[in-house]
Amino acid sequence: MSFSQNSVTARSRAVFGRSLTYEDLARLCTKSSITEVAEYLRSTPRYHDALSGVEPGNIHRGQLEALLDKSLFDTMDSFRRFDLTESRWFFGAIVSRMETDQVLLAIQGVADGSTDSYITALPAFLIERSHIDLLELGRAQSFGDLDRMLNGTRFGRLLSPLLAEAQAVGRINIRECERRLYTDFYLNCIKVIGKSCKGSAKTEMKRVLLRSIDMKNVVTCCRMKAFGFTPKEASEQMLPFRYRLGKEQVEQLMKQPDTDSIARQLAELGFRTDSTVGSAAVEQLTERISLEFFRRTMRLSRNSSTVYFCLIECLENELNNVKTIIEGIRYGVPAKEIMEMLVI
Repeated sequence: MSFSQNSVTARSRAVFGRSLTYEDLARLCTKSSITEVAEYLRSTPRYHDALSGVEPGNIHRGQLEALLDKSLFDTMDSFRRFDLTESRWFFGAIVSRMETDQVLLAIQGVADGSTDSYITALPAFLIERSHIDLLELGRAQSFGDLDRMLNGTRFGRLLSPLLAEAQAVGRINIRECERRLYTDFYLNCIKVIGKSCKGSAKTEMKRVLLRSIDMKNVVTCCRMKAFGFTPKEASEQMLPFRYRLGKEQVEQLMKQPDTDSIARQLAELGFRTDSTVGSAAVEQLTERISLEFFRRTMRLSRNSSTVYFCLIECLENELNNVKTIIEGIRYGVPAKEIMEMLVI
């Protein structure tokens, strides 16, 4: 491993070492207000810098979540400036994924008639990094507007037929929009890995990426089962990339009656978790499986790109946990129940 790769790996593990602990999350769940959450987060190594200039008593939920989002983005951006190894490509993929999410939110906003909410929630830090005009998307009032605004971009190429159809019939197949955009996103990731990584790093990165896609496809096939679709129909809605989740495995998963049975089926495929599944939703199960894999891989891998990828996945999971806690406190959910909703 080169000096630069060693540096990226060491930096990634140091950043991960400042993550919130189980005890931190448990204490956060006991807080009774956004002010108390902000005060506690400001006292942690992970979020101290992000909240050091904030007066907790004056912050509301949206502002706090925006600051936490920016903190994660700034962490990723710091690697872009610091990292001179093959893992540098991943920052571009992060921006691309965030753009994809914003396009889907803009489409949903038009579908729901809630475009004002899109503008309000738009991450300001992403605007200058994006290759498309995100503010312009927020001004769209129809599917035709979106089709025009996305013309000439990869999003327009992928979505134009769906947006034109939606303009004619008055409704959009948002699931198909998501499938097309994320198929293209992951295809580009795989191509870039092939060009930017070499040897064991390339093999490992592809395995990590495909394994995470498998978990997303597990959720898709289980959701499709809940709506009465067949395994063949479910497969058509899944992302067209496979690690261990082939046709036969999809059929077996769709026969399982509950999450515990799904967990046992996934364990037979090598997707295991040490957490007690209980009544957890399948989304929580797959996220736990992925989190444990990312943590283990980050400790053991010698490839900087793989370690960095796993770090970002772990930090995003942590941020989602914090947002779940904030939401739970907002609605007065007991601390014990909030803890059960976390992926830890």
